[in-house]
Amino acid sequence: MDHPRPWLRYVDADGLDDKTFDFDDAAVLDPAGEKLGEVDGFIIDVNSGRPYHLVVEAGHWFKHKYFLIPIGYVGLNASAKLFIAELPKARAERFPGFDRREFEKLSDAEMQHLAHALAAAYRDENVVVETSWETWREYTPPGWWDTSFYRPENATRREESGRTNPPPPPTASDRRN
Repeated sequence: MDHPRPWLRYVDADGLDDKTFDFDDAAVLDPAGEKLGEVDGFIIDVNSGRPYHLVVEAGHWFKHKYFLIPIGYVGLNASAKLFIAELPKARAERFPGFDRREFEKLSDAEMQHLAHALAAAYRDENVVVETSWETWREYTPPGWWDTSFYRPENATRREESGRTNPPPPPTASDRRN
């Protein structure tokens, strides 16, 4: 099955331009300063360089998982090399895991469900269904993000067989709305 949004991809933090900031393994903390995990990567629109989710690697030796945080809820403290997420640790521990290898296999309905579930986890009210999830405040690109961080020629992604170069980004004509 073709991914319904082929321009939306997992990009390993190691594949981002690190001249300004090295995202790889930067700590992700909750507002109280408790560690949620470390940056693993981002879900990015590879045509525009716009991020939608921060992928966090959480856990320890016996309990390990990845989870997504909508990018609009993530602040950056570059001098301390860490991110602050508007997400208490107790809530983050209940988040479902995220499988990077399965992301590109999600159907359109599964993508919609994922976006709604993540937004609902942050909001107290129900998520509005009538509007496109890409326009919600949860997915507003933060001021600290620079689209030049995503460099297609440097980007790598993790596969079962190890890290490989991604296919070239699709053109605007490849997009299905």
